[in-house]
Amino acid sequence: MADPQPVLASIGPLREALADLRNTAREQMVAAWQIHLEQLQEQLAAGWPERIAWIFDERFRELQARLEEQYRVSVAEQVAAALSDARVTVRRDFAEQLNQSMRRLRMFESDAQWASAVLDATESLCDRAALFTLNGLNLHLEAVRGMPRPGEIADVPLSGAPAFASVVATSDAMVALRTRGELSDALAGVFGEEPGLRFHLFPIATRECVLAILYADSAAPMETSALELLAGIAGTVLDSLSGRASSQAQLVRISAGERSGAGIGAWFDLSREDQELHLKAQRFARVQVAEMRLYKSDAVKEGRARRDLYGALKTEIDNARELFQRDYLTATPTMVDYFHLELVRTLANDEAELLGRTYPGPLA
Repeated sequence: MADPQPVLASIGPLREALADLRNTAREQMVAAWQIHLEQLQEQLAAGWPERIAWIFDERFRELQARLEEQYRVSVAEQVAAALSDARVTVRRDFAEQLNQSMRRLRMFESDAQWASAVLDATESLCDRAALFTLNGLNLHLEAVRGMPRPGEIADVPLSGAPAFASVVATSDAMVALRTRGELSDALAGVFGEEPGLRFHLFPIATRECVLAILYADSAAPMETSALELLAGIAGTVLDSLSGRASSQAQLVRISAGERSGAGIGAWFDLSREDQELHLKAQRFARVQVAEMRLYKSDAVKEGRARRDLYGALKTEIDNARELFQRDYLTATPTMVDYFHLELVRTLANDEAELLGRTYPGPLA
């Protein structure tokens, strides 16, 4: 019988090698996904019309099929022609409505404007809608449409609103019965408890977390696909602004960090031109660091092990710093060194010392 000791002795190093390989592959996949997401954000405006077309084509095909079952072929042909014209008109009108809503979502100047833009876009999709933002582990009612605005209502703990808690935990839309058990006592008082009716919840989320929840209900069938698309657009806009819900319920602020002497304030204090420049600078920083993680994974691993990421990636970091300073940092006095922040957050896992002693530090 063969001696098992050599085999057993090799298991430990093999496990370590497999774990290292798995961790490296996972980081590279995350980096590749980061690059893909940045590209998707650039293509968002060009991509959503196809989704709208698909939604309306599907609905009109269902309606035409039902009509053809009920009427003679000759009548069905006339109905089909009328439906074809109606489909073009409705799709065009809704696309224009959603396009206007998207512009409002991108150009809002306050929390109230953002909430109004989201809810106004639901007008043709459901009878009633409400927007909740997350304040820690509590729900804060921002605005309602299609019903009287309730009086001052305290924030509702997620622990007492199971349907909302499920959306936050899974980042998925859901449908539930309008009961106190799903809504909570406080929200049942707002929307009315109707156990025979349902309500829908749609997460408005960034890549990191759910920031808000869109509530919708209707006596008639709702266009849930269009509502989910709307919530997705709202979340992508917030994500592109690098927004985060704050304890003061301010939805979008400039990413952490201030440029010395620049007096960076809230996002809303920036001009439109500066907002666009900040967004481009953030995307540049995320892509540059993601490419290092994807294509220079061995150097990243070595740099972290030696606590000298700058020494391991000096050429890549210096080139990116030079481009960032030329294209963004000198373009406006409000600019933040997003590239440095991304190096610390993603490459050094929020441990700035891993960048090494020779790292020159923030550009400003």
